Amino acid sequence: MYGQVVDRLDLAGATLFETVYRHPTLVPSHEHSYPYVAVLLKGRYREAYRRGEAHFLPFTAVFHPANVQHSCFLNESGCQFFTLELETSWMDSMRIGVLENSVFDWHGERILWQMLQLLREFRDRETRFPLTIESLMLETLAGLGGERHMGSRLPFHRWKLLEEKIHESFRESIRTRDLASAAGIHPVHVARLFRLKTGITPGEYLQHLRAQCACRLMQDPERSLGEIAAESGFADQSHMNHILKRLVHCSPGNFRLLI
Repeated sequence: MYGQVVDRLDLAGATLFETVYRHPTLVPSHEHSYPYVAVLLKGRYREAYRRGEAHFLPFTAVFHPANVQHSCFLNESGCQFFTLELETSWMDSMRIGVLENSVFDWHGERILWQMLQLLREFRDRETRFPLTIESLMLETLAGLGGERHMGSRLPFHRWKLLEEKIHESFRESIRTRDLASAAGIHPVHVARLFRLKTGITPGEYLQHLRAQCACRLMQDPERSLGEIAAESGFADQSHMNHILKRLVHCSPGNFRLLI
C-alpha cells in the first residue's frame, strides 16, 4: 500500500475514494483490474508507460481502461487524488461499451468539471445522493466518448416522458435506469437531457421536488417534521433538514416561521 485512502464510498457498480501520498513515492510498474478516472488535486505527479510519460499538475485528470501498465512518480510534497473506479459489469448493465484507450484531460475540456462536481457530492456526507452521483458518473462517461456506443443525437422528444416519470415517482427510490426505461432511452441520455433542460442532474431535480413537497406540507402546523420528511420521500428528518438548509439557507423550523 503506497498511499492512504482517507475516504471511500462503495456503490453498486463503482467505488469513489480519495488517496493521499504524504512522502515522495515511486510506485513500480503495475496495472489496475478495473477502469478508473482520477483527478490530481494536489502536488505533481508523473506516469511512465511503455511508449512515453505523462506529467500531471493539480486539476488535471485521466481515464485508464483496465490493465494499462504504468509506473508512478510522486514529488517530494506528496499528492492527493480523487478516483472513480468503475466495474465493467455496471458499465455493461448500463449498455456503455468499455472504452479501449486512455483519455487525458489537461485543460478541463473532457471530464475534469464533472469529476469535481462528483467530488463535491462525495464529500458532502449529509446530503450526497445516489441518483446524483450516478448521473454525474454517466456524464463523465459521456465526456469520455461513451456516447458513441449508443449514438450521439439526443432524443429531445423523450423529455416529456422523463419529466412525467420523475414527477410521478419522486417519493420513491428511483435510479437512472428507471427513468431511462420509462422514456425508452439510454441512461447516458437521461443525465444529459436533464442537464440541458434544467441545468442540474436528475438527482438534484428529484431532491428539489421533495423539498418543494416538504415546504407545502409545512403549511399544515399539525404535521411533524418527521411525518413531512417521510411523506416527501426523504430517508429521514435529518436528511430533509440538510437538503432544505442547502436550498433555502435556513432550518425547517425557521422556514416554518417564514410561511
